[in-house]
This record gives sequence, C-alpha cells and structure tokens, in this order.
Amino acid sequence: MIAKVAIELRAKPVDRLYDYLIPEELQVQVGDCVEVPFGTRVVTGYILALESEKQAAQRELRPLLRLMTDQTPSLEPEMIEMMRFLKDRYLCTWGAALQTILPPVTRVKTSARYVLGEFATEAELGVALVAYLKRYKGATKKTLVDQFAINKRQLDTWLQQNVLRLDVSHRSRLGKRRVIAEGKQGEQAFELEVPLALSLAQEIAYREVCKALDQQVSQTFVLHGVTGSGKTEVYLQAIEYALRAGKTAMMLVPEIALTTQMMARFQRRFGARVAVLHSRLTDREKYEEWYRILRQEADVVVGARSAIFAPLRKIGLIVIDEEHEQTYKQETEPRYVVREVAEWRAKYHQAVVILGSATPSLETMYRVERGRYTLLSLPQRIGERALADVQIVDMREEFRKGHHSLFSQALTHALQEVLAKGEQAILFLNRRGYTTILLCRDCGEAATCPDCDISLTLHKVGGSSLLRCHFCGHTEPLREVCASCGSERIRQFGAGTQKIEQALFEQFPGIRVIRMDVDTTGKKGAHEQMLGEFERNEADVLLGTQMIAKGLDFARVTLVGVVAADISLHLPDFRSAERTFQLLVQVGGRAGRHEMPGRMIVQTFSPEHYAICAAKKQDYDQFYQTEMAVRKAMQYPPYTEITQFLIAHASEQVAYNIAYLLYEELQNELFGRNEVRILAAVPASIPRLRGVYRYQVMVLYTSFARVKEAITRVYRKMLAKAKSGVVITVDVNAQMLF
Repeated sequence: MIAKVAIELRAKPVDRLYDYLIPEELQVQVGDCVEVPFGTRVVTGYILALESEKQAAQRELRPLLRLMTDQTPSLEPEMIEMMRFLKDRYLCTWGAALQTILPPVTRVKTSARYVLGEFATEAELGVALVAYLKRYKGATKKTLVDQFAINKRQLDTWLQQNVLRLDVSHRSRLGKRRVIAEGKQGEQAFELEVPLALSLAQEIAYREVCKALDQQVSQTFVLHGVTGSGKTEVYLQAIEYALRAGKTAMMLVPEIALTTQMMARFQRRFGARVAVLHSRLTDREKYEEWYRILRQEADVVVGARSAIFAPLRKIGLIVIDEEHEQTYKQETEPRYVVREVAEWRAKYHQAVVILGSATPSLETMYRVERGRYTLLSLPQRIGERALADVQIVDMREEFRKGHHSLFSQALTHALQEVLAKGEQAILFLNRRGYTTILLCRDCGEAATCPDCDISLTLHKVGGSSLLRCHFCGHTEPLREVCASCGSERIRQFGAGTQKIEQALFEQFPGIRVIRMDVDTTGKKGAHEQMLGEFERNEADVLLGTQMIAKGLDFARVTLVGVVAADISLHLPDFRSAERTFQLLVQVGGRAGRHEMPGRMIVQTFSPEHYAICAAKKQDYDQFYQTEMAVRKAMQYPPYTEITQFLIAHASEQVAYNIAYLLYEELQNELFGRNEVRILAAVPASIPRLRGVYRYQVMVLYTSFARVKEAITRVYRKMLAKAKSGVVITVDVNAQMLF
C-alpha cells in the first residue's frame, strides 16, 4: 500500500502530497501522523489517503519511518475535509492548512507541576488561581510565577501546608507529565445561573433558531439587534437548547478583551462544559483546551477567530458575535474568513449559524436581501431602555472659537458631570502612542521609519521618549533636530491614547484612568485585570482603542466620548465609511445599558458625512441604502468579490516588473469576461514595509467559482517564474486593502 502524505512545511515549492511505501510492520490509516524521509531530513506529515501500489506511479518510493499517533493526534475525517476546503478556497499550502487546524504541539521538557492539595481553599489561594489549577489540571512553577506573581518561598509554604501538591506521576498523550487536580471531576467554584426571561422579540428569534435546530438542516440567521438588545441571552438559550439535543456549540468573539467577559458569562451558565481558545493562551494552555474538546470533556467553545477550528463533534450551533468585525479575517496564510469556515462546518454537520451584530456588514445584509440568510430582529434594548443620546461636535467650529483643547467644550462639561455624579465614562480613540507625526516646520520633512514608508509615532516609555514604527517595531530616540535640514523647529502633530491620558490628568485633577491599547495589554492577563478594575469602579474613565469599542457591558457607564471620529473615515479603503459607522454605533452602545441613561459625544471635522449623520441617529437602514448605492456604482463588494495579489521584493523595479507581468497573465487568462475587472499593478497602500517594496494587483469578479481555475493557474505560473527573493501572496475575498 501507498500512503499519500501532506508534510508540515508551509513552503510553496514543496506544496503537494507525497507518496510513501507503507512497511508491513506498520498498521496505519487515513489521518495518522507519521515521520517520513524528506530530502536529507526527517519531517512530520499526515496521511490523507491510501491507495494500492499498482495505482501509484511506477517509481522507487521511500518508506514511512514511524507512526506518531502515540504522541500527536490523528486527523479526523472532518479535519481532512476542512483542510481541502481551506486549500481550495484560499489557495494555501497543505502545510499551512495543517498548522491552522491542529493545536500547537508543546515541545517542552518534562517538569513537575503544582496541583491543588487536600486543604486548598479559595480563601487561601484566591479564586483565579483555584479556577486556573482546576481548568488546566495544574501548572508549572514558571506559569505560576509569570501569571500569578507567586514566589518560590510561597510555593514551598503551600507545599508544606498541603495546600498545593507537587505531582509528576501522570503522563499525557504527548509523553509529557500531566497532573490531575484532586477533588470531584467537574467540581465548580461558582453557582450556575438560570436563564433570564426573554422579551417578545428575543422569544421569536430564539424559537426560529430552535426550529432550525430541530430540522437539522444547515441554515444561517442574521440576528440584527441594537446594542443592549439582549443578543447574548438569545445565544445562551439557543446553545442550551442545542446541548439538550445532544449537540455541541461554539461562540466566537472578535476581540480577546471580549473573551474574558463572555467566558465568565458562559461559565456561569454552563460550568465546566466550557473551553476557551484564543491567541493569548500559552501553547500548553491551547493544547490542554484543545484536548479537552477532543476528549469531549467540553462541549461549548468560546474563543476568538482561531476557535472556529475547535475539534468539536456533532456541532449544532455556531455563533459569530459582532460578525461585521474585520478581525474575523485571517491576515496570514491561510487567509480565511471565519464566516465562510463556519458555514462550511455547519453544512458538514447540518448545523445552524447565527451572525449577530448591531451593524451587520453590507455583505451579510446583501445575502439577507437575496434570500441566502434569514433575518431576525431585536429592534429595542432590554426593558425598552433608550439608546444613548448622540451629540456631534464640529471641531472646525471649536477651533474657530479659539478652543484648541483635545476635548471640546461639550465633552469637557460632560466629563465634569460624570465625575461629579460618581459615574463612569469611556473615551475612544483608535490610535495608540503619544503623537503620530514629528514634522520639521522649516523643510516639511516628517520622521519616518528607515525600513517602512510610514511615519514614526512618539511613545512615552518611563521617563524617556521614543519614536516607534507600528508596523515593523523599529525604535529610535526622539529627535531634537531635523535629520534632513538640521533645523530645531520640530513640531509634534496628532494625538494618541497616551496624550489623551496625560490631558485627562492635567485637565481633571484626581481623575482615575485605565488606558487599554496594545502598549498596555501586552502582559498576560492584562485585559482581565483592567476590565475587572473598571467594573469594580476603581476608575472613572476607560480610555482605549477599538478593543474597548464593542461587546463590553458596564452598569455605571453613562458617557462615551469619541475623541476623533475621522481617523477611520479617511483611510484609502472603500470600506472606510462602513467601518466608521460601525465603530461609532458600537462604541455608543456601551453607554446607558442599565438603569442610568447614556449619551455619546462625537468629535469630528466631517459632521456632514453620511456615515457620521447615520451614526448620530443610529440608523442602520439609512446608512445601508446610501453606502450600497456607492458600492453598486463602483461595483465593489458585496456586488463583487476581490482577490488581491501582493508582490514584494527588496528592489522596487523587480517588484513592479513581476507585478506587471502578473497583471498581463491575468489579462490573458480572463480576457473577454464582462463580469471580471482587473486593476493594474500599483504600489500597495504601504509601498515599502520592513525594507521590501510592495506592489498589488486586484481582480474583481461576481463569482469566484468562475475565475478560480484561471487565478490558480496564474498564481502557480508566477510562483514558478518569480526570481529569488520575490514573495507573491494571494488573498481571496480580501477584506483589508489598507
């Protein structure tokens, strides 16, 4: 017999299935992990098919070396089919598909782990530590030190008191030591909550989903509910219904910050049946959670984008919350769209998909119009609470009146009222750092990254000032003279979250601020800590980037301030108006979600723009009709789909030559097709990144199925022609063109 093996290498030149002889002493089956000789190396691969020796090409084949199923998981049939889907839809390599579907295999040395001892109590260890040790069946010393700031002396004390126990007795499937926490399996550190009463609109939506679950036919619903309308409760009760029917379910959220709140709510409802998967987990934690799901110890998965590949069986329901978010698009190979993978899995399992949002993407609502999706509406907030009152502040007028503060008069007065009443506010600015441009007033030269065509951002780090590139990470000291002309007349322009934080401290003495952005949330557990502090009213203002703009629910927030609404509005991307509208509506929905009424103040230099006007009224239908007319005139998505080719090389001329050649090949392949548009080779939105020049070619079409073979042929042909150092990537159904 011959095994057709996909190897775990992402390199495009070796992207195919390889034939190996199966030695008589090896009993293998499709899905098994094996070691194989590959050139002069030994690599890991997976058997995707078996065939008789007569079917194989008449050539000398090398044998499989070793079966690895005692150390790594075998691929289940759905995983193999899912790999084929990823490769076929997104034109990725077998290796990329493998590494996406499987968990990271932790190759760490065997070490003792600390587990709960006989006398462990929450009072002695703390709720978070108890919950962690129960969930992950223990932890190494390094994990306890890093995550919980526990020193060795404290560990020794707890060992002596038998509060903790050191265990090295059990080995996992990977041959690594794994421990089992003492106590009853499934023991809870919290009391499960009961479902809430549903409003009439929630009940209607819930019953429609249940009916589809009963029919066991793949169906996609769009749950369009205003912010605070109770979408999450519909998700929870629909998941509970699926579980009672013997099915499993998953709940996806767009931001890691949301995983914390959602995980807590799901654990209160479903207890130890819940597993969590997201990128902030360590490889060990991801591995443990992945195997909990595979062993069917958890039948509900909560997580961010990659959780869509969780190895659940008998899936009944997949929920994608805030489905419009661009974070649901993977920006490295394979460049998958979560919604498309969810629909594929739903079809495989005859399951139901719910796409939830207060501001559904235009592509999603277009599918509702065409009858592909079923619309469910929650038009009012729970308890018929009013949406936040929205005030638009024209910053041009503020400047004409001589008000040059970062905060308009209206926002300043509103913040003063919040502080006086002991309430809380959220300030949103989708730009981190201190200032965004360092400009010479004599020659006009801006401080730019030496490796990227992008301005450097000023950051305050401790007592020093650094210029940092947000794309490649390059840093350098703050310049006191212009590098171009030597002038000392250098001025800082633009404001980031750091500068807003400083302005708050200066303008409102004694104010308590929590700043959430990439710079402050890098440490493990930072999201949970900050949101917990804000929920406990240990801060007056939560200031941050888009990670705070959606999904969060705080009872005392009565004010949302948008410091600069124009940042996303004027990006060179046809989706900029849509994303601005979505951000404003979503962040406005954080105010007045409970008993106290809410308001939002939006500062902008473009108050007349239709996205701003629609956001003021929180009128999705008005924005949808206006924006769809623009898209139709330009034949942009959702009327078409875009595949983007990106060509990169250290030489600009080489990059352009390859891009132009690719454009010509596409013209030859797709000549005469009226439903296809090919945009000529032009510099990418960031023309130079990390020292390489980038050109792009885009193809717009009405049906990928009709152009897939041609696009694939051109892609493979160009990969074969490309000179050394040329990188060509393809992004099918591209979402981020900037």
